[in-house]
Amino acid sequence: MALDNDSAVKREGNEVTYKRKKGFQPLHICLVPFLIDEMFRKGSAHSNHGTDYISRVKSVVKLICERYSSDVPIVLCADSGFADQKAYGVFERELHIHYITTGKLYDDVTEYVQDLSTDTFGKISKDKAIWHFVEFANRLNSLTRFRRCIFTKLHRDDTGQYAMGFGKPDSIIYTNIGNCPVADKRLRAAGGNEWFEAETIIRKSHQRGADELIHRSIKELATKEQLPFKSFRMNRAYYFLLVITHFIYEAYKQDVKAQVIPVTLYPNTFRRKLIDFAAKITSRARSIMFNVTKIVYQTIIIDQLWKRCQSPPQIQFV
Repeated sequence: MALDNDSAVKREGNEVTYKRKKGFQPLHICLVPFLIDEMFRKGSAHSNHGTDYISRVKSVVKLICERYSSDVPIVLCADSGFADQKAYGVFERELHIHYITTGKLYDDVTEYVQDLSTDTFGKISKDKAIWHFVEFANRLNSLTRFRRCIFTKLHRDDTGQYAMGFGKPDSIIYTNIGNCPVADKRLRAAGGNEWFEAETIIRKSHQRGADELIHRSIKELATKEQLPFKSFRMNRAYYFLLVITHFIYEAYKQDVKAQVIPVTLYPNTFRRKLIDFAAKITSRARSIMFNVTKIVYQTIIIDQLWKRCQSPPQIQFV
């Protein structure tokens, strides 16, 4: 996630990001909708900078295996910035986890797909949108082994409009699902047979758009993108507080208000309805009263929210 600090006074680590704005570029690992791992980085640190990506994934996988189960299947979804031969090797041979990663469309892949008959393409739909896809094995010039590849092209968008040939957002997906014996065994044992189907892999890859909601939440709920300090370490500490705030926000939505107000509320709507309302605290007859207007009481059903806050879910420690 890129934080735009282009208009800020000179900051340590405030460098040009991929969005051509000076700022910072934290690395996130999400268990949607929760942000479970974060690494605060300078702006010039791209997605797969150094060993950041591999080391953070290793840390999370190790924690899951130690605290939860060593046999739990893990599927990592990432965009093209994380398509890396070295990372693939670590995931397959060392961590034994699955990955679903989009890649860059090189000329040889485009030429190969163009020569394929339309009869070889399958179809996947979501509401009005229709995607055509074809599956094959690909090694490119930089990969040491063939990997499972799925090429997708948009046929009709979510408004029902058909896409023109020159404007279709084609994409390529790389995955080791079905080609990694240890991870495959774990996934099948957990009842994940549908994950081996191309349609499921495509849908999971398309769901990465939900990650942007996490970025929006961090930027809009607690702060703006501009960080307040000149020191990199102080901005990193400040950013960790934002991450904690976001986690509490998501936990509150899931554990407290899910049965009262939809969890799909945007951060600004959440703040306007559940934080920024007028109230008055008074005391009488040895009791403390929390007074709100009738409209607020009826809109957010504050009595039910209060009861749920008094009975938080039990935290399970392994």
